[in-house]
Amino acid sequence: MGNEFKSEMTGLERALAALSYKKPDRVPVASLVCGAARRVLGVTYDKWSQDADLIADSLLQTHQIMNNEFDIFVMLVDLSVEAGSFGQKVIFPIESTAYADPDDPLIKTVDDYRRIPRINPRETGRMKVVIEATAKVAKAKAKEYGVCGFVYAPLGVIGAMRGHEKMFIDCIKNRDAIIEACEIITPVLEEYAVAQVEAGAQAIVIDTLYASATIMSPKMWEAIEAPFAKRIADAVRKAGGAVVLHNCGGGIYFDVQQKWTNPVAISHAYPAADCKTWEEHAAKWGKKIVSIGYLEPAKVGMFWNEEQVMEEARKCIETYKDCDGGFILSTGCEFPPNGTLINAMAIIKAAKAYGSYK
Repeated sequence: MGNEFKSEMTGLERALAALSYKKPDRVPVASLVCGAARRVLGVTYDKWSQDADLIADSLLQTHQIMNNEFDIFVMLVDLSVEAGSFGQKVIFPIESTAYADPDDPLIKTVDDYRRIPRINPRETGRMKVVIEATAKVAKAKAKEYGVCGFVYAPLGVIGAMRGHEKMFIDCIKNRDAIIEACEIITPVLEEYAVAQVEAGAQAIVIDTLYASATIMSPKMWEAIEAPFAKRIADAVRKAGGAVVLHNCGGGIYFDVQQKWTNPVAISHAYPAADCKTWEEHAAKWGKKIVSIGYLEPAKVGMFWNEEQVMEEARKCIETYKDCDGGFILSTGCEFPPNGTLINAMAIIKAAKAYGSYK
């Protein structure tokens, strides 16, 4: 079980130390137990994901069940929050994550890119719900724990409203229309991010999924989304928040994303595009951008037992041992909504058992 651990820092102090490469007392844990948190309240997914009080209360009670020992809350609900607020029809399964209706896209033709409504995220759809949930969690926890808001970057929102296959074709054949859509969407996402900072989030996680080798080339990402991602990141910093990225695609362009958004940390599931192994990634990027990850979500939530989770977490911690404390333990993407919470707790146990810097 490793060394016995005695907490010496608050979760917020621990996270801030890691993000500034000042070794904390132990490796911090970022909880990506988002939709799975609904289960502590016994509510269905469809009700949970549309109610600010249910979202906040479930996260707070999950924290309590885990002895208040994970260090960072991440206010991810699902990846259709932004698109639904713009008017995209969203399907809400009873026991699974909400998603944009693939049979009824908001953007049906190329001309529709220019007809996306300009909305106020503080007053519209589930963006408003997430801002309210963030405020409630932050009021309860932000003095002692990290609270991260969440924003899906423009291409992710467009993909949900157009359908990914058609959007990728349009990125090649109708790029001007895509960029016009980004011009409409980005100010809304900037305001959404700022509103979450004002609600109490100390950082905003921007999901730049498309900046990875399994989705599009770095040249295309720079030509389309990068300038808009930069605007959101700049708005977050201007509002007093820190910028964190999430990207669970394969082969993330760490160099390109550093150039455009300059994040303090990246939550990721795979090594950077210029690295073949986690060891290589830790050696090349570990002292430049803090890594958040990188346990495999499906295996952690659905297949491994507690001992296996702790062993894999130990390996993650060991890989980043020489990175001056710049590592935050988590799953590489959202903890499975129907995964076992015992294994989520095992991640914390591993950080305490194997992650001490003393």
